[in-house]
Amino acid sequence: MMKFYNLRNAVLCLLFLLCFFNVKAQEMRAFGNYSMYFGNKNTGTIRSVEAGIDYGDFPSVAFQLSASYLNSDNKDKEHYDYDNYVLEKLSTKGSAINSSLGLKVYNVFLDQDEEKTFIYYIMPKLNLARIRATENFSSTDYFYPSHSFDEERSISSWQVYFGIEIGYEFFLSENNSNSIAVCASYNRINLTKGLSKISHENFQYGRHDSYGVGLSFYLGVKKPSKKN
Repeated sequence: MMKFYNLRNAVLCLLFLLCFFNVKAQEMRAFGNYSMYFGNKNTGTIRSVEAGIDYGDFPSVAFQLSASYLNSDNKDKEHYDYDNYVLEKLSTKGSAINSSLGLKVYNVFLDQDEEKTFIYYIMPKLNLARIRATENFSSTDYFYPSHSFDEERSISSWQVYFGIEIGYEFFLSENNSNSIAVCASYNRINLTKGLSKISHENFQYGRHDSYGVGLSFYLGVKKPSKKN
């Protein structure tokens, strides 16, 4: 069973910082995001739908709080065992409900006194996900058909992981903060995490490095004024 005490303390500290930051915060913006993470030999393509708020001093620094749903394509594997008499097939899929807290910093490494016509950001994120993984396993014995069987099982698990997002933001007008952002993301969510503990001998699961791209839409109040 996962221990949440340290995580709870970390989240409380972050929420305290968010409340303190409220003194200087100028804007709140709602946003929606759609992202796609590229698959590898261990996992299929992962799709993510996310919604949340940005709260901060734009375009300088902001906190982001969000919730998302992730779903992976089915991943199928086949394996012949015992001198090709037994065919084993495995199909896996995973999904997750995810919450995240990020710190978005704009125009890192650029001179703060310059006119900010180029708006990009870097955002490290702390994530907490409730993962549900499903495994469908079948074993077909061509020599002893009575030994053939099918099995399906699901496991839910928790995962705490870090991620990072880098993006470029396009403001839609001069008098408001509505914008569109394109981003690239990296995280280590493992949608088949629970199955690694019970997987059949011939099928192994490892940790996943997920690289993806996404598109975000932001809706807010006036565009932050540029500092001279």
